[in-house]
Amino acid sequence: MSWEPGTNNTATALAAMSPESVRILWQKTVDTFEQTEDFFARFEGESKDSPIMTINDTSVDRGLKFRITSRAGYYNKGKSGEGLFIDQDDFATDVINNNELDCDYLRNAASASLRTDEYMGMQGELVDGQAEELGKWMGREKSARAGMTFVLKGGPENLLIGGGKTSEANLLTADGLVYNDILYMGQALKPMGGRPCEVATIKGSPVYKYCVVGTTPGLFSLKQDSDYKQVLREAAPREAAYDENPLFQGGYVDIDGHRITEFNPIDPDGYAWSGSWFNAKAFLGTAITAGTAAFDITGGGSAAAAAITNIEYFRFFPNFAFEFLPNDIYSPGSTEQYLLIVNPRNAAVDPGKVGMYAYTTGNNGNKITITKRLAPVQNGPVALIQIGDVVWNTGVWANRHTQTHPIGATIILCNAKGVPIGDTVMMGAMSMLRGYGKYRNKRDQWFVDAFVTRKYILTVFGQQLRKNVNGKYPGFVRLRHAISYPELGLPTVTS
Repeated sequence: MSWEPGTNNTATALAAMSPESVRILWQKTVDTFEQTEDFFARFEGESKDSPIMTINDTSVDRGLKFRITSRAGYYNKGKSGEGLFIDQDDFATDVINNNELDCDYLRNAASASLRTDEYMGMQGELVDGQAEELGKWMGREKSARAGMTFVLKGGPENLLIGGGKTSEANLLTADGLVYNDILYMGQALKPMGGRPCEVATIKGSPVYKYCVVGTTPGLFSLKQDSDYKQVLREAAPREAAYDENPLFQGGYVDIDGHRITEFNPIDPDGYAWSGSWFNAKAFLGTAITAGTAAFDITGGGSAAAAAITNIEYFRFFPNFAFEFLPNDIYSPGSTEQYLLIVNPRNAAVDPGKVGMYAYTTGNNGNKITITKRLAPVQNGPVALIQIGDVVWNTGVWANRHTQTHPIGATIILCNAKGVPIGDTVMMGAMSMLRGYGKYRNKRDQWFVDAFVTRKYILTVFGQQLRKNVNGKYPGFVRLRHAISYPELGLPTVTS
């Protein structure tokens, strides 16, 4: 039985816990599940050559802005020979624009009572650990907002499609990230003005490369790519020590001036969102059975999690009003989106089988309203024998479809062909700006009385893409491509 400290855990709930759930007083180790913290912090720096340039200004509080001036170069005709500068138009024009970075408070809090601390036998450990976990929450939230900034806020010139395709709807299983895609991204970024960023210093000299950031599912295809394997086999340094060679350690070799960094979106322990900004993923919180009407899918992976309405299990799925700041909330679109729900391989009914679903505007973060479901027989506007390009139990999907899913089934974003899709980003210098104001990870606590203690964390924070005087974003490109979940055993879509 799981248990979470808080005001809703009454004495009755504590008394109902099994004996093994209660901490023995002399056992002092807390098992903290591995969690994602601030992934993008590793790219921060105060230099203009940093992938994410940070600005620290303790005078900035809520309602204020960081201001960064952008200035264009001179491209007027000039004069040759004895030409004179007489008219106003003969002189170069200074084109200057202020790039404003809004900031606001980002806060969280946790509470524990003396009774919960004593009953669990944690003897102060619970309250002491809350400050650390609040810090981890702050890091995760900053990275989530940074990742979604890349996904939602670029211009059309920043979006590329993998596999030589013109639309994500045409992506096939084979259109995962490969060696040539990385070259393609770099070639697209350079004429936009994207400069390589400083990634290291060797003997006092800076090393400049473009930074490729992808997830474990997104980079899986790169590991399988024959061209990349050849680079790893023939170009990796032979004299490198065992702990430096990616062939042995499972890292990534630099490719043609591009450094590859992997983000592993760990499936969380407890009531939390899953996946990441680059690979939308969730776990089903309410079982699904066959039907003909629109219905809601919930997340969290358990009935208890599904009952919690203030956790955004689907915050990384499209058509959600993602909040960057209180005055900066993304206006979601209404294009049709597609999901696969994959049963566990040990499910009691239809193990390993897959359902396909569609929705438009029904994503409020906590649940998604399904408007189409793949079915063996068409029955009304919701139950359809075909969704997108996928027809019930035909082609590579023969004997793979189901309409029944247990709690815990995996939910992933896909395209109209049923191919899982996601993103990889290439960052140049100053791809993004991060501003820290008056408070940065300020921790505080309030002793409500001798019985209850509350812990708080506060940051004045903002971040946004770097913008030039033409209103474009020259620091990054995003590649939408097929991604892989080999553990799910999905079929290979070839057409």
